[in-house]
Amino acid sequence: MHNRRAVVVGAGVAGLASAIVLAKLGWRVALLERRERLKGDDLGMILWASGVRALRALGVDATLDAAGIPIERFEIRNEERLSSSFGGAMLGADDGTPSVMVHTAMLYEALVSRLGDRVEVHPATQVDRIDMVDLAAGDAFRRWDADLVVAADGIDSPTRHLIAPGSPTVDAGVVAFRGIVPAHRAPERSAEAVEIYGPDRRRFGYGDLGHAGACWWATVPGGMRPESPQIQHELINRWFADWPAPVGKYIAATRPSELTQQSVRYVWPLPARLNQAVGNGGIVLMGDAAHGVAPVLAQGGSLALEDAVTLGWALRRTPESLPEALASYDRARLPRLKRVARLSRRVHTIASGGRGVTRGLLRAVPDSWVQSQAASLADWQPPR
Repeated sequence: MHNRRAVVVGAGVAGLASAIVLAKLGWRVALLERRERLKGDDLGMILWASGVRALRALGVDATLDAAGIPIERFEIRNEERLSSSFGGAMLGADDGTPSVMVHTAMLYEALVSRLGDRVEVHPATQVDRIDMVDLAAGDAFRRWDADLVVAADGIDSPTRHLIAPGSPTVDAGVVAFRGIVPAHRAPERSAEAVEIYGPDRRRFGYGDLGHAGACWWATVPGGMRPESPQIQHELINRWFADWPAPVGKYIAATRPSELTQQSVRYVWPLPARLNQAVGNGGIVLMGDAAHGVAPVLAQGGSLALEDAVTLGWALRRTPESLPEALASYDRARLPRLKRVARLSRRVHTIASGGRGVTRGLLRAVPDSWVQSQAASLADWQPPR
């Protein structure tokens, strides 16, 4: 594999992790990114134990390199009561691997630092051409020939439509607001992650980021808000005014300039295949480009890291044939991805219930079922 060339389209978590894996296998990698510089978002995210294991396989320590904070307990609530609670040990399954809260920018920096000299980064490159005959990717001015194209270009990936035209992006009908609160302004907090489900498709969650402060996220029905950050902050205060503590404290501690908003979408149904053979090479979908799942279970980052590690396993397993390696990748990934996607969509449906519906469903679902589903999300191990 030492003379092989890969083009990775997109420098998000999936793209960076894929570039690291390929470089470790001796590939020359061109990493094409539409932004002008590599920079992580100022957000918080949950990495389940599965994602932490994948990071370790990449040579990154989630708690040291990415300053992740182990989650000792995860709680699901409605506005009135605790619906389910499970400890960090359950999320880590049998080997004790923690699930962690991480500052996205710190995780991003940890991945960028592992790229190495076999990866050439090309920022400000908007890929709009993929040659399916003589495999290559490029923009209006340049072309990068490749043995393998890794399409990690996000949920709106045009490449997915080449490989799986029957897997569109679906609007979830809600918009997500997120905030980061610096440590000196953050409310008092513990090593817990909490998500509260309310009426009218509203949700609110929060978690500890250690020295980086705290993070929170909220969803409300509708689309992107056109108002100024100041007005958006006032609206969030109004939407969650009657919610239990410490929801109000997190919102009050956040300045309008620290808010971000994003439309919520997911891929459904998932592609029946994740790759397309092209001669002796091929194209493979990674991360949200392949399986952007309904975001209620915070699986995006973990699944992207799992993808990259599994790709490396498949290439090592069948080094003499790229098409066979990509077929092995599909067989290894698709069952888990479909299971996570179905569960995420189911929970999104519950969270989208009308007034009283979500509360009733949360009461009706056995705690043991919620705990078993959470454990199954975290139980992935790097293939050997």
